[in-house]
Amino acid sequence: MLSNHNNRRHLRLSHRAKVELISANESIIAYTKDLSDSGLFVMGSFRITPSIGDVLEVVILDIESAIPKSVVVKRVEAEIGFAVEFI
Repeated sequence: MLSNHNNRRHLRLSHRAKVELISANESIIAYTKDLSDSGLFVMGSFRITPSIGDVLEVVILDIESAIPKSVVVKRVEAEIGFAVEFI
């Protein structure tokens, strides 16, 4: 169901969680700004900021024995972070 606000499919929950994002080139430790059933927004300082369309693995480090989940970068906000969608 699309919400009227920002045409989002799922309700966003503001939540700070420590995550690891893994690409072919590096591993990034960052924090979520918010999350939903379809993805999350990741904030942090990155040596190399992923580009739109990049596929990464994300692991929520605050959960014991968390399973990596594939995500695709959907939006990049310079010097703030980026949004990813679960795939």
